[in-house]
Formats: sequence, structure tokens, C-alpha cells
Amino acid sequence: MIERPDSLTDLVFAAIRDRIVDASLPPGSSVSETTLARELTVSKTPVREALLRMRRIGLVEPTSRGLRVTLPSARSVRHAFEYRAVLESGAATYAARHATGEQLDAITRWASESLRCARDGAPADFRQTDQQFHVAVADASGNEFMRSAIEDAFVLTVALRQRDVSLVRDFVPDALEHVEIADALRARDSAAASALLASHALRIMDQLLDAMAKPGAAVPAR
Repeated sequence: MIERPDSLTDLVFAAIRDRIVDASLPPGSSVSETTLARELTVSKTPVREALLRMRRIGLVEPTSRGLRVTLPSARSVRHAFEYRAVLESGAATYAARHATGEQLDAITRWASESLRCARDGAPADFRQTDQQFHVAVADASGNEFMRSAIEDAFVLTVALRQRDVSLVRDFVPDALEHVEIADALRARDSAAASALLASHALRIMDQLLDAMAKPGAAVPAR
């Protein structure tokens, strides 16, 4: 890894997150600061900071012997998306009230880009624009604590979805909802924007839980 002091912890966090998502660090496996620091060729400090954030988010959990990668669970997916729905609903309320014209333009731009990527059948590009859209709404809320919490919740839901749910989804409905949300924010309709963002997260959650409940999904409901 390239040493970049200002963002080293973020780089380490992303590297560990990717190992959890692709199961290089399998669910239930122990997580060692020393081993990860050696493999990523960094000191223990950024690894420790990254793991603290992961524990707070819910990607790793404590045991009597240290930390382990969180186990797959339909309950975890539900809790993560419900938490995200509440946070983003609140962010939309405040974004409708406080967003600047420039911030509203950014939200609209990312909504449009997400729709273009979804219609082009470019899932990787859609995921990037999807994240940018949600971060832009959180930014527009003007609340730094809320933005930080939404970023963490977004990371958790994406990681759980990519690791634990075998489902090929059509992203066009997601992107069309982005456009609806952007329109409600531009109209300064806080109630509509709030309701739309909450239902957006919960609709995706329902799709994922349905997939996990199908025979052969092999995901515990705990």
C-alpha cells in the first residue's frame, strides 16, 4: 500500500472491507491487528483505527478472544437497512430546508447519472453514482454528525448486500427513485423527500430479505 498519511486509515479500512466482502476474511474468522498490518505493510495504528470504525459500524464484532468478522444474518440486514432508512429520512428533511442551490444541483446530477448508469447496464458505475447521490443528500442536510452516521450505515448495508445476498437486481427502479427524491428536494418538500428516502431503503431491504429467505440461501435468520 502507498503511504498517504492523510488518508492511510481510509485506505486500510477499504482494504479490510473488501476482504470481508469477497470473503478473503470469511464470516466468523478472527481478525488480527498484527496479521493485517503485516499483510498491508502498514503499522498497527491505522489498522487499529480501521477496526474500531468497523466495530462501530457492525462489520466486525467482539468475542472473548478478540474480534471476528460478523456472521451472515437476515436480522443484521434488516437492522442495518432500518437504521439507514431512519437516518436518511431525517437527512432528507433537513436537506429540503437547508440545501444550497449548488447542493441541489449536485443531488440532481447524481440522480440523473445513476439513472443513466442503470439503464446502460453498468452496475459498477451505478454503485458509484448511487453512493455519491446518498452522500450528496447527507451533505445537504448540513449536519456533520448525521452525514458521518449515514456514511457508516451505507458502508454496512453495501457490504452485507454484496457478501451475504445472492441476488441480481435491476437498478433502474432505484435510480428512478433517486430522481423522485431529487425533485422533492428541489421543491423544498421535506415531507415527501423524507418519506421517499425511507421507502427507498426499505424497498431494497425487502428485496434482499426475500432473496435470503428462499430455499438454498443458507443464511441464518438470527
